Amino acid sequence: MFEEMRFSDVKPNELTFIAVLSACSHAGLVEKGKYYFDYMKDECFLQPTAGHYTCIVDLFGRFGLIDEAMSFIDQMRADGLEVPVSVWGAILGACRVHRNVEVGAVAAENVLAIEPNRSGTYMILAEIYASVGRLNEVERVLTQMKKNGVKKQPGCSWIEMNDGGSVFLSGDKSHLEFDRIVEPLEVLHVDVELMSVGSDQNLVQSCWHSG
Repeated sequence: MFEEMRFSDVKPNELTFIAVLSACSHAGLVEKGKYYFDYMKDECFLQPTAGHYTCIVDLFGRFGLIDEAMSFIDQMRADGLEVPVSVWGAILGACRVHRNVEVGAVAAENVLAIEPNRSGTYMILAEIYASVGRLNEVERVLTQMKKNGVKKQPGCSWIEMNDGGSVFLSGDKSHLEFDRIVEPLEVLHVDVELMSVGSDQNLVQSCWHSG
């Protein structure tokens, strides 16, 4: 569709390129994403916004191209743009998947500088450290989280049935059929624990509760 626009009288605008870059990110089209980013600047004379940079950083991050993603952050700064939390969040998410501890720590620091009460950032950083066996760092991050008064958000799940639905919060025992629900869940919990022994997420959670 975008290629058809190029050869018609319809001129793409900033929103058009956000859609194109986002599509490239989700489709894994790294080279296409780079091409359209440059095309936007050099051929359409449109100045990239934070939204465009977020898309391109997410694109590189998905495929473990962390250094390339960081170079776009440097380019953002050179263009006089403030790096938004969405960009640092994309970097942090990529570092979680690809276990890049050093850049992950930088990304988390920048996220927390903007949104200091975001509990998920602490948990992701702790998980990154756990994935490479740096348990002292896991403990340090979770201790700092508690020291700063940041509380982990309770987990939430819900089910839909023919006659409605039910919502369950972690630790909530107020449901009218709590006892009947818990029994099979305890069996399921044991099965899941046996399947997930040694996982990074369980390691982080155990450190959290023991801290």
